[in-house]
Amino acid sequence: SGKGTQCEGIVEDFGLVHISTGDELRMHVRQGTPLGLQAKGFMDSGGLVPDSLITDIVRERMAHQDVVERGWLLDGFPRTGGQVQALNEASIEPDAVVLLDVPDEILVERCTGRRLDPVTGAIYHLVHNPPPEGVAGRLVQRSDDTAEAMAKRIATYHDNLGAITTYYQSSCRRVNGVRAPKVIREEVKAFIEGSLPPSMSGIPPRRPMPKPEEAVAFVEKAMMPFIVKGCAALCKTKPDKPLEYLAHWMIENNPNKPLVDNTADQAPPNKNDVNEERA
Repeated sequence: SGKGTQCEGIVEDFGLVHISTGDELRMHVRQGTPLGLQAKGFMDSGGLVPDSLITDIVRERMAHQDVVERGWLLDGFPRTGGQVQALNEASIEPDAVVLLDVPDEILVERCTGRRLDPVTGAIYHLVHNPPPEGVAGRLVQRSDDTAEAMAKRIATYHDNLGAITTYYQSSCRRVNGVRAPKVIREEVKAFIEGSLPPSMSGIPPRRPMPKPEEAVAFVEKAMMPFIVKGCAALCKTKPDKPLEYLAHWMIENNPNKPLVDNTADQAPPNKNDVNEERA
């Protein structure tokens, strides 16, 4: 599953504005703007567009009203330590950073087989997502989707990755990108929602926080009877150390069956019980 597919899922799940720096740059290239002409040379050679060209585009787009109201999703940015620094200086800080981890050889295969429909803007893959009849003849390959350009882009990516992951280490999660799109989407969604931690991939999501009424129902149904029984045992035995006794009682009688050795940690005997045995 590529980042484009996952971006679509994030937008659908959270209603964010999708900002693709690649799409923005290609738009400028098609329109022949000064920025587009500068960017085209870098894109054709497989290099990254300089930070000074792309950062201003991102900042300008993020000032639009739809982004202010709905929030934003940056696709493929930042890609260098300089871009990270530029965002920081602009007080732009993401809440969550998703790193899709895909082996280099798979990235090359995915990109070299990718084709663009210039009429609809749809993206196809010659093997994994072939175009319908009547469309294949008009498909084009992007100039930066060749094997040669990809090799340079991947090398540049690895050169810059460390600076990005180091800066965002407290908010970045590395996600295995060689899985079914639905599985990846579930993990990404759980991470953005906060039920998965940064950095560690493959850990099952924590349970979501219960609603207030659900918490009340759980306490009334499960917790209250358990607490009442513990208090009744406490009143009946009247131990010298009531809190210690109650703690042991709760461990021994926990309905969730904790992983403890009940035979090794028994509640301390009540002094009255000892006297009765001696009598």
